Amino acid sequence: MDEIDGAIIRELQLDGRMSMAELGGKLGIAPSTVFKRIEKLKNSGTIERFTIVINQKCFEHTLVAFLNVRVTPEEKTDVETFMVNLPSVLELYEVLEPGDFFVKVRVQSITELKREVLIPLSGLPGVKDIQTIISVRKVKEQLQNG
Repeated sequence: MDEIDGAIIRELQLDGRMSMAELGGKLGIAPSTVFKRIEKLKNSGTIERFTIVINQKCFEHTLVAFLNVRVTPEEKTDVETFMVNLPSVLELYEVLEPGDFFVKVRVQSITELKREVLIPLSGLPGVKDIQTIISVRKVKEQLQNG
């Protein structure tokens, strides 16, 4: 990856719908070159996918919670697979301390959080502890680097 690839990535992080012509114009390169470089970045795995960012103010009646989940080493893979397959799990990280997984969840209510996530998760073999943090407001979310 060179400086041009880095510039393409930065611009796409700001606006993933930017046309090849517009992106090429900003960077001073031909649209065909932009296309070829984006394809190369996708094929190499540098660009995993294109997505959209939803304005959460349009969904004010949703609840965001963070879970710190501690599990036994023997059951870690099964618990991970379970959480990966939960539709309400937005992000899942394996961490070192104070638990084993840090999970970002979005649901409609505390009742749904308990029914759809906490009760099934706590019933899995190997789940030792779940600490729940309920978010009251998003202060900052940064989706790109620099």
